[in-house]
Amino acid sequence: SAELCLLPALAALLPPLTGPGPAEVGLSALPAELRAAVRAMVGDLDSLFTALGLREESFAVGALSRVVAAELASYAPAKNRRRTATNKASVIFVDRTLDLAGAVGHHGDNLAEKILSVLPKLPGHKTDVMVNMVELTALQTTDENCSFIAPGCLAQPNSSKSGLRRTHYLNLKQKEAVMEARRHLVEAASRENLPIKMSMG
Repeated sequence: SAELCLLPALAALLPPLTGPGPAEVGLSALPAELRAAVRAMVGDLDSLFTALGLREESFAVGALSRVVAAELASYAPAKNRRRTATNKASVIFVDRTLDLAGAVGHHGDNLAEKILSVLPKLPGHKTDVMVNMVELTALQTTDENCSFIAPGCLAQPNSSKSGLRRTHYLNLKQKEAVMEARRHLVEAASRENLPIKMSMG
């Protein structure tokens, strides 16, 4: 979806819970691994803002967020970008430790949040889940511990149709998104001359 950007590589970036706060000691006093993660985040954000043509104004809530905002402000490529960018944006950095419940909760009434909260994570991924594809195959197993055979995932080809489906999952109410998904399945099955057997439960 054009409205959603995920940065799974930064999933483990958390403010330090012990020792002096980073705002008091600065980036140089942080552990080497955290310093590298902050610099990587700044580089990733600058690349994203460059692609979007943004000239950002940064705000920060929390000690580590202030360090990130300061690093982005002083990052040389970002300074050059801000001189030529035409679109303005406000960016708010918030320390994850200030809102642990909100970061892990799925409270919206859309299909994407329901899927992400119910299905197990795809191994090795932070933002994708396993989709049981066994019903689409002739493969069966009697092993009670094996609930997934060649799991599918949410990743889709980078096409306009796939983007539209992702937008439906994110923006429509659950019931509307399910109806859209069923419609797409029926159309795909009809194109392939496959038998259609769908319950409304």
